[in-house]
Amino acid sequence: MKRLSGLFVLLLLIFGGSYFIMRLETSNAITNITLTLAMILIAPFLIHIFLIRPRSLPKLLFYLSFLISMGLAYIIIPSSQSGFLDEVLIWFLPIIEIGVILIVGYGITKSIINYRRINSNENYHFLEVVEIALKPKLGEGFMLHAVLTELRVIYYSLFVWFKRPQLNSGRGFSYHKDSQIKTIVILFSVLIIVEGILLHFLLDMWSSVAAWIFTILNIYALLYMVGLYNSVRFLPHVIERDSLTIRLGYQSSIQVDIDNVESIITAKQNDLFEKTTKNTYYSLLKIDSPQYEIVLKEPVHTKGSYGKTSLIHSVVFRADQPQEFLEEIKRRQKFDAKS
Repeated sequence: MKRLSGLFVLLLLIFGGSYFIMRLETSNAITNITLTLAMILIAPFLIHIFLIRPRSLPKLLFYLSFLISMGLAYIIIPSSQSGFLDEVLIWFLPIIEIGVILIVGYGITKSIINYRRINSNENYHFLEVVEIALKPKLGEGFMLHAVLTELRVIYYSLFVWFKRPQLNSGRGFSYHKDSQIKTIVILFSVLIIVEGILLHFLLDMWSSVAAWIFTILNIYALLYMVGLYNSVRFLPHVIERDSLTIRLGYQSSIQVDIDNVESIITAKQNDLFEKTTKNTYYSLLKIDSPQYEIVLKEPVHTKGSYGKTSLIHSVVFRADQPQEFLEEIKRRQKFDAKS
């Protein structure tokens, strides 16, 4: 606790002091350059010494602290004195980003190769292999799920176009054909493109760095929407012998044991602006009409994007073939009862 308190005080002195000193009339170019370097270089090293190294946290946090420090510096430094920082961002930021990508990519590739060599007989999906390989390096907390979320966005937006959806086991049921998700994805994609082009030129009049940062965020948002639609095609609901998995693309999923299903009832039609229940998992968009609700005997923990955990008592879903989906669940329940 003392270590964290000391880190907080030092960071407050660096960033808070820079904020006030740079707004003094006596502040000169040398002072501004020194304070800028302190914010983007000394602050990350302090985070490494006081936080990352003592707790054996992932080294990726060190690079992330550089990016956060540069972001804070960009906010703190007055626009009239940001010339040096703009030059640093133009040259240094891409180097850090490329370095992080290379380091993470190398680590993932090496881990996957080693894991597949050891477990060559197992039939895992690519992203499942990545998750298993990264757990020893990143743990099972926020960092792992943040990396996996971004990899899913990239994978489903760029690398699945010429592949066919396939299951390793169980029977799959699609849920995207009668959904409004395709319409929503197309609509938002068009809005993102138009907004991105217009705001890029408007922001460029004020700051070229801000314009390109905004454009990169827009490109990411576009990839997210494309990836979301592809993921709902490639990640159907799945019923296996003892369990069923309900999904909403790569955003979230929940696995339920067949013998944990208390009942399946017709779902209540929610109002578009009605607040959803926290202990209910919704496998559909707000604008889609729910079909059925699975009531569970015992609550189940599920993880969404970035590893957010929820305790679920019921599951609301829709499927393109709802009757066949229900019949398959009942058939599995009868099989378990006989067993």
